[in-house]
Amino acid sequence: MSPIALPTPPETPSLTPHLKPTTLPSHTTHTTHTTHTTHTSAQLHHATPQPLAVSAEGMYVRLADGRTLLDAVSGGAAVASLGMGNVEVVNTMTEQAAKMAYAYHQLLGSGPGEELAEWLVSRGKGRFEAAAFLNSGSEAMEACIKLCRQYWVEKGEPQRKYIIARFPSYHGNTLGALAVGNVPPRRDLYTPLFSDFIHHVSSPTYKRSHLPSESEEAYSLRLASELEAKILELGAENIMAFVAEPVVGAALGVMPPPKGYFPAINAVVRKHNLLFVMDEVMSGSGRVGELFAHDAVAEGVTPDIMAMAKGLGAGYVTISAVLVNARVAEVVREAGQWKNSHTYQNHPVNCAVARKVMEITEREGLMQNVKARGTQLLEELTAALEGVKGVYDVRGKGLFVGVELDAPADLKPRMAARVKARCFELGLLVLGLSGTVDGKQGETIVLAPAYIVTPEQISEIVGILVRSVKECIEEP
Repeated sequence: MSPIALPTPPETPSLTPHLKPTTLPSHTTHTTHTTHTTHTSAQLHHATPQPLAVSAEGMYVRLADGRTLLDAVSGGAAVASLGMGNVEVVNTMTEQAAKMAYAYHQLLGSGPGEELAEWLVSRGKGRFEAAAFLNSGSEAMEACIKLCRQYWVEKGEPQRKYIIARFPSYHGNTLGALAVGNVPPRRDLYTPLFSDFIHHVSSPTYKRSHLPSESEEAYSLRLASELEAKILELGAENIMAFVAEPVVGAALGVMPPPKGYFPAINAVVRKHNLLFVMDEVMSGSGRVGELFAHDAVAEGVTPDIMAMAKGLGAGYVTISAVLVNARVAEVVREAGQWKNSHTYQNHPVNCAVARKVMEITEREGLMQNVKARGTQLLEELTAALEGVKGVYDVRGKGLFVGVELDAPADLKPRMAARVKARCFELGLLVLGLSGTVDGKQGETIVLAPAYIVTPEQISEIVGILVRSVKECIEEP
């Protein structure tokens, strides 16, 4: 520890019991400089300021006006997997900052980076050889794309330039990651900036897309045939990789794969000697009940390159990871250097915190709680929404659940926004997504509570969401 005496951080104030407000405007305006009730936020994001959160503890978030929300989506984007205010994590952060806050990875290694890499690689039980750490899921996926290119150039096959991904899909907000993904409302503005190196095949949406009497396995084989047709069209010798999320997140509003999907896809990928990249930014780090999401849904298929983020740092730090198997690691090491560098890559504070998050998740058996509470969440939602007009599907894996609603895209406001707002009025924070069928059609409410959620909180989440859905569907 540094001999410099650091001030003791103030204790997080205890939050009041979960209050259910009777009224809530569609947004709460605020200012950090005056007592005026409305103003234009100085932050360049939304035209209208978002409700202002001032503190959080466990599963609850307190707003500036004193109201308290039950958080059913881990801070808003399936991130805060341990809940808020974990003392062990906060202490680890301050201790590492005092010991060594920063080391530029091109000049110095750091203990936390080495320890986190070793921990993740060891949990792969031989499937991974090395790891590196960046600062967001977008950065990690961008790095995966670049790594695919470097791999094939170092192998003496520089003509390989294409990546095949899926539509719809979302892999991040940087240009390369945005190009690989395909959610039109997020992507179309930037289309002139993309090259022609990205191609897409269908994402698996069995319930909506299967043929009459077609089993999940047969449907999966059909999608594998579509992938192979695309490979033959482009020429396997020109393709770098195939990219997929084990459980689709934002693009489809939580969509686990049908039976047989990953084995069928993997057979095609391996037949044509492509790299297999898995994006576990949202579904990994325990969100679906396993540390690596592909262990939960991919039926034994493993990636060559994988991205993690969100739950890896649980919202306490901004960290993501790229993991590679021996096939990829050996080629990069023989080349002498991974040609990807960011100022805050392998940041020691981020890595120390993520290591502690992973330790707590494993030590406290939280992935077992994810499985148990996830089963409870799906069962209670399915039972409560059975036969409700306007509810198309209830699906998910672990504590990653989507409720898809059947409503027209020209409804103003959109149905997902209506349900999200009604939940907010009733004291519940959920994620509402529109365009979860094809980028335009589709309305889905996403639930992704922290891994510490209790049975009672699950039932409360279900009760508020079901009430909100029913009330919004009944509205004119």
